[in-house]
Amino acid sequence: MVRRLALPLLALTSACIHLFNKVEARRLDPQQPVTVTSPVKAHLLDGRTVIFPNGVAVSDGAVRGDGYRYGLTLRDSTAVLLVPLDSVVGMEVFEESQDGVKSFLVSAVATAATLVATAGLAVAIFGSCPTIYTDSAGSVQLEAEAFSYSIAPIFESRDVDRLRVRSAPDGSVRLEVRNEALETHYVNQLELLEVSHDSSESAFVDELNRLVVVADQRLLARASDRRGHDVSGALRAEDGDLYRTDARTLNAAALGDLDDWINLVAAPPPDVDSVVVVLRLRNSLLNTTLLYDVMLGEPGARSLDWVGQDLKQVGPALEVAQWYQQRMGMDVAVAAGSGENSSYQVVAHVKDTGPIAWKDVAVVIPVLTRDSVRIRLRFPADNWRIDRAVLAGRYRRVTAQVVPLVEVETPHFSQDAALASLRTADSRYVQTSPGERLTAVFRPSSPPAGRAATRTFFVASQGYYIEWMRPGWLRAPLADRVFVPSDSGLARAMTRWRGAQDSLETLFAATRIPVR
Repeated sequence: MVRRLALPLLALTSACIHLFNKVEARRLDPQQPVTVTSPVKAHLLDGRTVIFPNGVAVSDGAVRGDGYRYGLTLRDSTAVLLVPLDSVVGMEVFEESQDGVKSFLVSAVATAATLVATAGLAVAIFGSCPTIYTDSAGSVQLEAEAFSYSIAPIFESRDVDRLRVRSAPDGSVRLEVRNEALETHYVNQLELLEVSHDSSESAFVDELNRLVVVADQRLLARASDRRGHDVSGALRAEDGDLYRTDARTLNAAALGDLDDWINLVAAPPPDVDSVVVVLRLRNSLLNTTLLYDVMLGEPGARSLDWVGQDLKQVGPALEVAQWYQQRMGMDVAVAAGSGENSSYQVVAHVKDTGPIAWKDVAVVIPVLTRDSVRIRLRFPADNWRIDRAVLAGRYRRVTAQVVPLVEVETPHFSQDAALASLRTADSRYVQTSPGERLTAVFRPSSPPAGRAATRTFFVASQGYYIEWMRPGWLRAPLADRVFVPSDSGLARAMTRWRGAQDSLETLFAATRIPVR
């Protein structure tokens, strides 16, 4: 279904703020009602949907309010005043759009068909932005996660991800965009970008979504973690031997000292003033723990108004954005001297990319000393999995050719309307519910001839998503106010992550929503 919404954009700035408001995590009285004034939808285990246009009160294992329950056919509705939380898959806020009741009912019927056909949703924890797949020799290949962590309309953003796919025999490139989580996705635009380059070169995206072609890739001379251990073997090749924070560093992380870092050393080529560090990485589930358990889970039902009202205001949204940009992700710094005690200067920041798909990122680094380039990657402990890190001695920035979107294939809504919406970034959105998918078809021009015989494709995506509030979060809140950006929140997430990471990773991988 295509929705028409006028949404503001917010650039996540790198301005620093310092917020250390401590929120104690304690179990609150489950019988004390929490009032939500935003319009909400409750998705039920039996596939039905209850609409509460004037909000709800949540207490004592139930949701109360003036609601309307719709069956699978949506032919009629029944007034309802109470819904037990045990019957709820998830709850979400929604926009009252120009289409009125029709818009959220059309999405509800698609959602209902998926929920009825899917077992185990009561324990589903998989969460991600839209996942993008391609067909590789007859098998489905995960390529990217779109607009990671754009958890509200005001955080709508554009992502650019490198693809491994080549064009099909008919010359087309087909990207399957899936909603595999308990979320509602609002996709504004999909583009395919094409870069032609020499076969000895490789094309990547940098930390600011700009495209760069690199050559002369070389291994690092040394790589060590915060404890001084050699980690060069884990970073040498794209082989599944990953860097992750040493367990002792993670266990020692505490408020005031939450970071890990990796020191990289490489010899630069002669007569260059900058080089490129190429990273293949993805987030761990620490970031998901922060979003689920702390930002949304601790306040419980209060998070519905936080998403539906607070994050529509520039002030609260900017406060969250600035803290997140400053605290999460990865700082890339370079040493100004050659001594062990020389200071590091931050030259770039790699934002979080998501825990599902690997992302290839190229970061330009200035050469400040002639004998070696010394780089430090600094980040919250255990927030990253890194499969490869190499240095490229030569690079050039390039402008991609935009390949037009020519077709959208989907059984869930009007293909013509979806095509018109996804071609440009405007006020029109394709809304997808759990279990839905669409296939975007692009037709690049004929491949280049001569030396520039290689081309690399990138997908550019723009949009946002709304996380469904799980019944467990609604049933047992731990905080009596909405999330306050602070290092104490990150510390609480890290404590939970330390104690549950193995079981969480297993459960996360097993609860992906199947698509139809």
